[in-house]
Amino acid sequence: MSQPTHLAVGLLKKPHGVKGDVLVYPLTDAPELVFTQGRVLAVLDREGRPVGSEVVVVRARAYQRAWLVHFEGFDVREALDALRERYLGIPAGEARPLKEGEFYLHELIGLRVELRDKTPVGQVSDVYEAPQGYLLGVRNEGGKEVLVPFTPGIVRRVDRAERLVVITPPDGLLEL
Repeated sequence: MSQPTHLAVGLLKKPHGVKGDVLVYPLTDAPELVFTQGRVLAVLDREGRPVGSEVVVVRARAYQRAWLVHFEGFDVREALDALRERYLGIPAGEARPLKEGEFYLHELIGLRVELRDKTPVGQVSDVYEAPQGYLLGVRNEGGKEVLVPFTPGIVRRVDRAERLVVITPPDGLLEL
């Protein structure tokens, strides 16, 4: 799997008000470091590829569970309509260095999954965000996908070097 050139940091939703602000759902644990004045963000498609457009943050503030952001050159509500449901990204090289035990969600896709006793379970095919937290879509050899909650009680270890996720699922989870 090739490494992405950009990492998604926000999802553009709808314009807010009439003066060019837009509601952005942050996809980062540090939105205050990303949505800063002067920051250039790439507009990404659904697969995370740049579409050629960039926006520059003029101002931003937290607003409920999202952020209200104003971009340079977007002074009216109608100008933002073309950006709805697009992702905002930063070049992968601008992301903060990861600490020990940290990883990006996209790095989980393709990792093999096994039980603590080394019994193979399958391969991570997708990562889903649910209200209760993240779920790993694990596809077994038969092609069936099982959703595994990404919680410390179930996911015991993620080893980037070995490309491995070790799990201890509750009884019956893998049979669902």
